[in-house]
Amino acid sequence: MKRWVLALIVLALAAACERQAQVATPAAECDTLRDREARIAACTTAAEDETYSADVRAAALATRARLREDAGEVTPALRDYEAALRLDENNAGAALGRGRILLESGQLDAAEPLLLRAKRGGEGAEASALLGQIALRRSRFDEAVTEFDAALAANSRNAAALSGRARAKHRMGDLDGAAADYDAAVRADGALAEARAGRCWLDLNEERNFTRARGDADAAVAADPRNVEAQLCRGVLQLREGEWADARASFEAALEVEPGNPTALFGRGVARRRSGDNDGRADMNLARDFDRHIGQRFDDMGVETY
Repeated sequence: MKRWVLALIVLALAAACERQAQVATPAAECDTLRDREARIAACTTAAEDETYSADVRAAALATRARLREDAGEVTPALRDYEAALRLDENNAGAALGRGRILLESGQLDAAEPLLLRAKRGGEGAEASALLGQIALRRSRFDEAVTEFDAALAANSRNAAALSGRARAKHRMGDLDGAAADYDAAVRADGALAEARAGRCWLDLNEERNFTRARGDADAAVAADPRNVEAQLCRGVLQLREGEWADARASFEAALEVEPGNPTALFGRGVARRRSGDNDGRADMNLARDFDRHIGQRFDDMGVETY
């Protein structure tokens, strides 16, 4: 072979290697850079570069989606997860992320098949924890416990899974098991509002520890003021202590999130009436329209309603 032909081949190979190195850089930086904005930029470059295979571009989109989701940018994150799945339907991370967002928005039927796909694809622990939440919301408590068990087998300190299993056990009547799981969840993450609020209700309803219940309610509200269960539990405890203005504020905070919540309506009505505002009766009557047994439940929780 002539020397000049060999030289051209060598130059061509060198150029190809250089291009490959340049193309590989964004995909690697998408996974490794520490700075969030630089990482998103690298993921964007990789996702838009059609010299990458579809699965690599999908992985870049899924990574960018998670970065956006973690920052609260839910809509862009959902679009990225969807785009990733169009490129690679087997991307378990994208299926998990999209399922997680749909679940958080209350779309259980849409989230479930995505989470099952993610579980089959290797995202078993987190997918099981989320599937447990779906089963819990559907009142399938045995199924919920099974899913939470699977999540906890991978990480015994998964506070959300512990809290979810506690709630399922509580609804099944396993009060000691629920208490143990709530305690473990709070030890794992003391700022998890769901665990604090759940333990508050367990202590309140079972008359276990009112002092701890109040501390849990306060901690849960501090962690997440929009947690309805936390505001309700705190409101009931405040009524028991005669803290009418504070109780009213707690129930009104719950009503901002769930305007028709009968417990919040009835509790606010009691707080108003006990503080001298007889128009609180309207709240109580409206709550009875939603739930005719609501007054008895407040009596059972030790609240003097009149």
